[in-house]
Amino acid sequence: MSRGRTVRKNIAAGLGAAVLALGVALTAAAPSQAATTEENLPGVPAPGSPASEWETWAAQERADAEATDWKADSEARGCTLQDVTITDEVDRDYNLAMGAPADLATHRVDLLEDCGDAATAVADGSTTATRSAGASTLALPSGNRCASTSGPGTMCLSKSSGRIYASWQYRGSGSVTGFLRIYQVSSGASGCPTGTTWLTGASSTWSNGDTRTISKTRTSAGGYSAHIWKKVTIGHTDWGGVCSVL
Repeated sequence: MSRGRTVRKNIAAGLGAAVLALGVALTAAAPSQAATTEENLPGVPAPGSPASEWETWAAQERADAEATDWKADSEARGCTLQDVTITDEVDRDYNLAMGAPADLATHRVDLLEDCGDAATAVADGSTTATRSAGASTLALPSGNRCASTSGPGTMCLSKSSGRIYASWQYRGSGSVTGFLRIYQVSSGASGCPTGTTWLTGASSTWSNGDTRTISKTRTSAGGYSAHIWKKVTIGHTDWGGVCSVL
């Protein structure tokens, strides 16, 4: 992928994550751990608010995404932007997680980036969970995190400017196809489980060195996990992920 490639913005409409979630067969059945119920953050309508209130909020979030300097956004995370796509979608999982109407139209941002080693540095001593001082049980770490995955690459999970980002940088040979998925999980979870689906990215192909990122408006604080699902002969297999409280 040429670093000199002209950045372009593509606007697409469709069902996006909701369609993909129905269309893929996940072959390595990872243990599911449901998220705890969280209140929505300030500025996000309360669960069960009228549809008109949700539609106004979603329209403003879409306008904010259009106005964002995504090149500067990538640079702030230590990456160089290659491509950005803002996709309108009806994501039932995302909507239900924040108590919005199931058919609410929102947006997702997909980025193709070239990220340096510093941007995907793995935290010392942890790829999944850490033991809190004085605590007898494992709990998720907090803040922006990166972890090596079982597939050759690094997964990062972060929050910034009111959004959650999940990125996977591929370091293998040839190319791979798959998708990124973000889950809500309990902040007291052990390891880095999957949980309640929060966001699913589009099926994409990675070449060596590519970093693909999905991003959506953060609506509640709590535990999240991000996983890369690699396409195999039949369905997809979990190539690993990273968890954090954001």
